[in-house]
Amino acid sequence: MVKKLLEDFLGNPENYKSAELLWERSVESLAESMHQQGQWRRWIPRHFANGTPMELDGNPIYDARNDHLMRAFRIIQHAPLSDDLEFVGWISNCEEEYYELPRSELVINMSLSEESLSEARDILKMWMSPETTVESMQAILKDKYPSVV
Repeated sequence: MVKKLLEDFLGNPENYKSAELLWERSVESLAESMHQQGQWRRWIPRHFANGTPMELDGNPIYDARNDHLMRAFRIIQHAPLSDDLEFVGWISNCEEEYYELPRSELVINMSLSEESLSEARDILKMWMSPETTVESMQAILKDKYPSVV
């Protein structure tokens, strides 16, 4: 049984903002610990071209890209469906013809709990490390989540 956090974030705008802030602080802390301050920036639009805000549906709750590493990540957060750890991850690759986009994106799909937050931080730290290759990250994800990758 996991310790769920901000379970009602999809129906409560204050808790949605709290979840976004939790991720922002987590990523900033990880980046700082790896001497990468300012290198990971948000990149997925939050508004339509006419300025209308997109629905706050948790996809993504947080995202960032690093142009130096040519990689990105997206965290998709959903309401909990059970009392178990709900966490999966995979890598999406971008066609080379789209040179302005990161080559690879780590996608984490989860419900927020103390346990999934810890898992996400561990996975993000590996992904944010320049030494981690796409292939090694895929192997880690395949080992941890064999039914998804």
